[in-house]
Amino acid sequence: MFAMRRSLIPILIIICAFVAFPPLLHELFPPKLPAAELIVHNSPRPLTDFTFSDDSGRSLTLDHFRDTFILVNVWATWCAPCKEEMPALNHLAVLLANKNIKIVPISIDVSGVLSVRPFYERLGLNTLSIYVDPSKNVMDALGITGIPTTVLVGPRWTRNWPNRRACTMGCA
Repeated sequence: MFAMRRSLIPILIIICAFVAFPPLLHELFPPKLPAAELIVHNSPRPLTDFTFSDDSGRSLTLDHFRDTFILVNVWATWCAPCKEEMPALNHLAVLLANKNIKIVPISIDVSGVLSVRPFYERLGLNTLSIYVDPSKNVMDALGITGIPTTVLVGPRWTRNWPNRRACTMGCA
């Protein structure tokens, strides 16, 4: 009996360490995420065309939103900051419903619509359309290295083929 108790002591110590260590580590070394950064370009940047799909599987390009501002938001269901900003984008879509701007949130989830649709339902995102790009071509085309990232594409982009350009502020 005493030998059994003695052999349990190291196991209990290991279990306690696994329970106590992560919060202690987080307290001693708080994670420091990079601050959000707004980049405003003086002139529009070149933009490579890319394809993505809507919730019915139809293949689209940004030409689908011709002659309007396009607010492209690249995100994923597993991204914590993305989860926080999606309700705000949904509200923004309500506010901008009758304006010359379309919000195009493109999920880069590998499972595509299968994970995005329940995510929308869970958060009550009833105004945003579902767009997916499991291949992540949107990231290469827009030069994105992290998510969430939002890029404003001006209506001039769809009129100047093939000299398309994107900007983050002030395109017309």
